[in-house]
Amino acid sequence: MFVEPDIVPDKLEDRINYKVILLIIFVTMSFQGSIFLLQSDDDRNEVISIVSIINPMAAAIFGFITAKRYGYSMTFGKAYLALGAGFLCAGIAECIYLIYDLVLQIDPYPSIADVFFFGLYPFILAYLIMSIKFFKPKTTIKEFFWMPVITMAIISTYITLSFEQLQEANFDFYYGIIFAVLPALVLPFAILGAMTFKGGVIGTSWLILVFSIIALTTGDVWYYYLEIFDGYDLLHPVNVFWYAGYWIIVYALYKHGKSI
Repeated sequence: MFVEPDIVPDKLEDRINYKVILLIIFVTMSFQGSIFLLQSDDDRNEVISIVSIINPMAAAIFGFITAKRYGYSMTFGKAYLALGAGFLCAGIAECIYLIYDLVLQIDPYPSIADVFFFGLYPFILAYLIMSIKFFKPKTTIKEFFWMPVITMAIISTYITLSFEQLQEANFDFYYGIIFAVLPALVLPFAILGAMTFKGGVIGTSWLILVFSIIALTTGDVWYYYLEIFDGYDLLHPVNVFWYAGYWIIVYALYKHGKSI
């Protein structure tokens, strides 16, 4: 049975290879561009939908593997279990989105898929809080100030842009705010994590993971803004944030798991 050490080791067995990260970004951008080479919209939608399911599911699997290696009862075991559960929610949401969009031919916004997309954020937030608390037990007064400022700035910007687009406070306006609030809450903790996990090789692994979470949440805010005026489709470049974000997470979890 794995027992979590009192002190997390300072070094990983292997350093993060930034060429791999650049390759992931290049491949995801190339994939997004190559989709336009497919002849029919149906083919494009099917390929993108399948990939959109595989991405979070792969991240979920690696999250659960990492949690198992730490031991589920330990601090990091619980943290990575929460992370894996969050990505699993996202994968389930993508499955439901595909069924609505391609099988039932029903607009998936809004739908039950949003419940599972919603579920991603509490789990990510739990992961960030547990991990940050391990390395940084106390929060400074300065952090208490800038963290809510970032949250309010994101929400205020979203509300302003949305109202300018809709010209009224209708269902889409309020519904979008709900999903803008969630990543707005997560982003300050992700930034704090990026500041906390700097230094040391093991910190690099956590840092990359946190920046990937920032990419995912940025993509989500952009998506819900696009849905206000029906500006999103499966070929939109916002998808690159999700593609690259999930696979960089997979790589970071893989490298982190090898250090345990």
